[in-house]
Amino acid sequence: MFPLAVWARKQIDKIRRSFLWKGDENANGGHCLVNWPTVCMPKGLGGLGVPNLEKFGRTLCLRWLWQEWVHDSKPWVRMTLPHNDLDHLLFNASITTTIGNGNKACFWHHNWLDGEAPRYLAPHLFELASQKNRTVCQKLQNGNWISSLRMRITTSVQIQEFVALWFRIQEVQLMPDVQDSIVWRWTVDGNYSTRSAYHTVPRFTLQVPG
Repeated sequence: MFPLAVWARKQIDKIRRSFLWKGDENANGGHCLVNWPTVCMPKGLGGLGVPNLEKFGRTLCLRWLWQEWVHDSKPWVRMTLPHNDLDHLLFNASITTTIGNGNKACFWHHNWLDGEAPRYLAPHLFELASQKNRTVCQKLQNGNWISSLRMRITTSVQIQEFVALWFRIQEVQLMPDVQDSIVWRWTVDGNYSTRSAYHTVPRFTLQVPG
């Protein structure tokens, strides 16, 4: 659930690297015939297929986001999970969201509005918004998303984002008898798998500013 600390990941990689090239506890650069990023590449790309712990950890974070959607009986659903903006960007890029009654899709975070998440369509409004984890249904009811912003908008950029978002939301029609749904883009059956995420998600070493 929690990202592996950088120092711990480096220590584990040191042990793995030493075992691979020397069969011992310690190995220096002279013992390594191939650099570690290459070793971690898939065999089809010239590597040895040794799991990249940073990348693998991120794919497991995406699994939590998937479970939050499809297993709404979990006790931690709707709680704040330890994900950063990059995790959400990767998740939204990996799913197709179909809006129904709006009871599952999160108004700000999920890509329910023409395939995009409102927090990225209107980032300055998102900073102003309260109750950021409310669902689409909750926010659209009686124009609640508007009332939570009305007294806080002060700049021209915020006004522009508000108008643009307002026009797009006017076209949304919720369907009370239909559940919101998502499809994982990288598998045939549309369900998340760690394997598909690992082989699809590129390696990121920089964090998106939060």
